[in-house]
Amino acid sequence: MNPQTMEEWAEYISTLHGEELWAKGVAANTLQFILTLQNEGYQPSEIVDVMVLFALQFKQDEQALPFDMPDQYLSYPELLGSTGSFE
Repeated sequence: MNPQTMEEWAEYISTLHGEELWAKGVAANTLQFILTLQNEGYQPSEIVDVMVLFALQFKQDEQALPFDMPDQYLSYPELLGSTGSFE
């Protein structure tokens, strides 16, 4: 799947669970992925929204949030905390 809109991103991310969610979520939180989104025309606020969607899916899937990963671009715990969704 190659999401093109925020709605498609939300739908795609909601289908990820377990190891697949972990792998995709970690890969999405890299400078390379961020630059790819920028090159595809996403605005900074949209990129943050995609990252928040991943953080929320980790919570929904009852997984620990990846943090302090090598090459991490943003902090998933901080993103989730900024949405008021961190418990």
